[in-house]
Amino acid sequence: MKILQVSDIHGSLEAAKKVAVKSQTHDLVLVAGDITHFGNIPQAEAILNTMAEAGKPIFFVPGNCDHPSLLSWKPSNRNVVNLHLNRVEFDRYQFLGIGGGNVSPFNTLIEFREEEFEEMLKTLNPSTDLFILVSHTPPYGVEADFARGKHLGSVAVRKYVEAKRPLAVCCGHIHEARSVSQVGSSAVVNAGPAKEGNYASIELNGRTVRATLSQL
Repeated sequence: MKILQVSDIHGSLEAAKKVAVKSQTHDLVLVAGDITHFGNIPQAEAILNTMAEAGKPIFFVPGNCDHPSLLSWKPSNRNVVNLHLNRVEFDRYQFLGIGGGNVSPFNTLIEFREEEFEEMLKTLNPSTDLFILVSHTPPYGVEADFARGKHLGSVAVRKYVEAKRPLAVCCGHIHEARSVSQVGSSAVVNAGPAKEGNYASIELNGRTVRATLSQL
């Protein structure tokens, strides 16, 4: 299976149109948050529906710059699926998601304390070892969360990854930390901001994961 991963679109319809074109050579699109730039459901819907124009499934979680109403939003487009605190099967894989950012000095729209992340993550229980975690916030202590000279990710997400060992963590949030790295056996992919033309292509073959960073 071939996955197109993006995040941090920040309201760019141009980026969404490019994702739709690129998705034609993929089976599934994962959107790891910040669909809008402090926008609401209609703005997110326009972006996600544009991505879905190629007919590929779009699985998303909200980011810290999306409106809190997106956490519980159920899209009318059947190809667009909200993964936040949800588990969805596609092919023989499962996809679990958690949206929002960790607490920051910027007081953005969806932020959670580590204790809140930990409680939410307790509800995300895969029934197979062939699963992917989609989290806007990267796990703490990897290339995907490093910016401004320090690690900015979530300790709770890191603990979850170490305990549950997903095949991959698809994340975003830290624009400067575009990378592919590892937490144990789990690949950690921060595709970089789609608004700036970035995406990742992930190939899954059983438990084998190969991720490549590329340009829209």
